[in-house]
Amino acid sequence: KKRLYMFLLRKVSGVVAITHCIARIYKNMKDTPPVLVAPDAVDLELFTISDEVATVRDKLGLPQDKKIIMYTGSFYLYAWKGVDMLLAAAEYLSDQYLVVLVGANEAEYNELTLRYKSPKIHIITHKQHKEIPYYLKASDVLVLPNKKGNITSECYTSPLKLFEYMASGVPIVASRIASVQEILSEDNSCLVESNNSLDLANGIKRVVADREYGRKLATQARADVTNHTWLKRAERIINFIQS
Repeated sequence: KKRLYMFLLRKVSGVVAITHCIARIYKNMKDTPPVLVAPDAVDLELFTISDEVATVRDKLGLPQDKKIIMYTGSFYLYAWKGVDMLLAAAEYLSDQYLVVLVGANEAEYNELTLRYKSPKIHIITHKQHKEIPYYLKASDVLVLPNKKGNITSECYTSPLKLFEYMASGVPIVASRIASVQEILSEDNSCLVESNNSLDLANGIKRVVADREYGRKLATQARADVTNHTWLKRAERIINFIQS
């Protein structure tokens, strides 16, 4: 529908894009007005939890003696989100790990609990957003396994979970793809090869084994995400409109 967009672009004074990749697409069109890149963001207060990890795990019914590897968000409805990569990665992890996936709908929950009977995998159905910060707090590692080979995954997405992960203070293991690397780097996350469950597992094990490395990643991510609050995003957009 490029013609439609070209028509619309002649009618507007500016474009707000959530990724640099999207911005480049618009800039390559004829007669494009100014473009602002404003990625998604987070409410930091929601992810600032004073409770100890052990207390949070008790409240959520999660084990105290496992290294919890967490994914929150959509499942199979958006295959490019890479849930299958994380499930496959569990096969390369020892029994000290528990891979927890939060967000399955009823059909996904029924299918996955039948297919994956491993004690290393725990599937949880959809939770209210206000509960998600506690699941993140209860984790040892947070995983963003987006896949390459899909234009939405590589270009069009600015994942809300990415910013929530950063705000949580828990180390992140993420796919090394363009959309993710607009925000994450080797300084604030452990980046691994996309579509590679073994490399994903190795990244998880590296973060768990080297606690100082994981702590540095989490600290830097939390510092970096202070530039990506909803308030700061709104201010950038307002300034863009006024200019």
